[in-house]
Amino acid sequence: MKTPTHSSQRGAATVAITLMLAIAVLLSVAFANRSVLFESKTSANQYRAAQAHEAAEAGLDWAIAQLNNHTPIGDDCLASSEAAATPFRERSIGAMQASCLANDGGWSCRCAAPGEVEPDTDSLAFAIRIATAEQPGVLRLTSTGSSRNARAQVQALVGRLPGLDTLPAAALTVRGAATAPFAVHHTDPATGGLTVHTGGALDTSYMHLASTPGTPAAASVLANDPALAQLTPQGLFASVFRMDKPTWRAQPVVHEMACDSACDAALATAATTHPLIWLRDGLRLDTPVTLGTPQHPVLLVVDGPVELHAGAVIHGVIYGTQARWVDTAGAAIHGAVILEGDLQASGNTHIHHHAAVLQTLHERTGTYARLPDSWRDF
Repeated sequence: MKTPTHSSQRGAATVAITLMLAIAVLLSVAFANRSVLFESKTSANQYRAAQAHEAAEAGLDWAIAQLNNHTPIGDDCLASSEAAATPFRERSIGAMQASCLANDGGWSCRCAAPGEVEPDTDSLAFAIRIATAEQPGVLRLTSTGSSRNARAQVQALVGRLPGLDTLPAAALTVRGAATAPFAVHHTDPATGGLTVHTGGALDTSYMHLASTPGTPAAASVLANDPALAQLTPQGLFASVFRMDKPTWRAQPVVHEMACDSACDAALATAATTHPLIWLRDGLRLDTPVTLGTPQHPVLLVVDGPVELHAGAVIHGVIYGTQARWVDTAGAAIHGAVILEGDLQASGNTHIHHHAAVLQTLHERTGTYARLPDSWRDF
């Protein structure tokens, strides 16, 4: 039998060391792989959490955009012409829930209670809960975003800037002087009975004024008011709307259209879904249209002259920027008229101060926006 040599013993030691090194490398690879798997799972969880958070934020923005849209919608949150369709903001009075699910590059939404999104859905989604807050005119929006098993919730308060901030006390308000053969009525004792309010001279020779029972016509007017006269046109606009013209005009709820020629049909159609309308180059009506209703009045900012050549009926407010007013058919306005300059009118327009119409414009129109420092996440 051959006795092992020194060199063969050295070879055995090398094999043992090599095996030990291989085992160490395998342990290192296994540990590294475990770390990679852990980091991969952590990254996936963070990715889904970030998706859920962004979906919740998108839900807040979507809800605010819907609140600023007066178009009637169905239960799928899309525009609808059905009789039962109502704008999103009217559905949100009190408490309401809505939800949207990511689908084929878009969103599939539901605006009928309960409308909850399942938290374990495999798709990206958000659910909105709308409730009245403690402060008047403020809504609390809670948006829950979900992405597979990840969920995130954000909350914000939104307040409404009224479309008509200050209710006019008089049926007809003119910052300058006024000469008009108008019939002006303000017969409600609860709102003062003021028929005409001017900052300049007022000629009532051809006016028919009707105030509260027992009030003489001369006692129902306030003329040459220095406080009104000292306002600039911009100041008068700001006192009525609590913002300047460019800001009011740029609101998402304001519909802008041209009316430099007769715009009866287009304006009547727009007024059914847009209570706040900015009319470029004036207001011209040639047919006996009805704009607005006592329950859904309109507010027209007329940047130009007013020409009414038919017996139009307008439920709401006309705010005019120019003096020229022509009425050849005896139009009727139920609400109020405000003019930021003088009034030089021809024709017998009937203006009826209507407190309920003005209150509706104040309470149910305007732009919703987030209140500062109200955002929270959970």
